[in-house]
Amino acid sequence: MNDYKVLGYMASLFSQFLYNPPKEEEWEKIKKAGILLEWFIHSDDSNSLKGNEFWKDSHFQENYLDLATDYVDLFICDEICLKAPPYGSFYLDVAGELYSEESDRVKEFYIRSSFFTKALLEQPADFIAIELEFLSMLLYNVDKDEVYKKVLKNFLEENFLPWVTVWAEDTKNNAKSNFYKGLGAHMKNFCDLLSKEFCIANIEKKVFRKVS
Repeated sequence: MNDYKVLGYMASLFSQFLYNPPKEEEWEKIKKAGILLEWFIHSDDSNSLKGNEFWKDSHFQENYLDLATDYVDLFICDEICLKAPPYGSFYLDVAGELYSEESDRVKEFYIRSSFFTKALLEQPADFIAIELEFLSMLLYNVDKDEVYKKVLKNFLEENFLPWVTVWAEDTKNNAKSNFYKGLGAHMKNFCDLLSKEFCIANIEKKVFRKVS
């Protein structure tokens, strides 16, 4: 497994965690497999180490209802405000509205790469789980054609990295569960790995707001 496929697997796993919180059976499988105890990325990066600590605590202390409640508060609805809106438009559009120009720009990337997922029928194109699924597809195919690598790097620079790093910080800071605190930390490490892998040093696109 080369580095691209490792990153592709990470993107796929994160996408699954963000489409929906794990149900009871899924949570038991995650715990049985020891995924949160034996994360396959070994790094001295502070976010990676902190993510491992959070996930170890989650493995032993939390149940699937803890995760479901936190998922709703973070990403769907809360009495005051969403704690980590999972849409690029919130961070990158002046108005912060869904189905905006930002979402349309992301959809263009999907169209050029012949990418489609059923979630696009229900969610804006810049929903974090869809973007991660798209990234996973590109990473798994990047060695097959240079075009995939070009699209992938452009997508990271123009859309994904400018806002997901901030979103990951919002998630880590505002989550109540150790599971989503850990996910936020690991997503920050994931963004750093992508930046290094594809030599992306400067991200110019402006983030207009953040929650934390």
